[in-house]
Amino acid sequence: MERIRTLLDRSIQAVCCLLFITMVGVASWQVIARYVLNDPSTVSEAFLRFSLVWLSMIAIAYVAGSREHVSLTLLTDRLTGPWKTTFDIFIEILFIAFASVILVFGGFQAASNSMSQIYPMLNVPKGALYSSLPAAGGIIILYCTINCISIYKEYRNQHGHHEIRRQES
Repeated sequence: MERIRTLLDRSIQAVCCLLFITMVGVASWQVIARYVLNDPSTVSEAFLRFSLVWLSMIAIAYVAGSREHVSLTLLTDRLTGPWKTTFDIFIEILFIAFASVILVFGGFQAASNSMSQIYPMLNVPKGALYSSLPAAGGIIILYCTINCISIYKEYRNQHGHHEIRRQES
């Protein structure tokens, strides 16, 4: 499971870094074209807007999968043992439900409905922009499934060792 997480992490990091570097280059070109050449680029602004949406959605999926998102831990900090494990898995299941319904299903609907509309400056379907929603949702579902398995394995390993020690005593 850790190999899958590592591969997924590295792939998402590479895509985000490549997209960010491309955005910096395009933004730099836009500034040069506008202020040095006095001929502003209209395509660059549209590309940056499009790229920012994709970068944001992929980065949100990465952060959610890494369990580094903003969360209120008032309750979970007080829980221990099976209660903490159950609650942690429940939170991951809520993420899966949200990603499935809102991001994957809703995003697919939005992308499908807008595929016939063309993003004028880039000459691509607007559905390509909305496709970032189901893509991010799929990544979140994959990460949350991996998280559920990891949480359960960690709990089982901790309690398995305690049971062995009790039997040896």
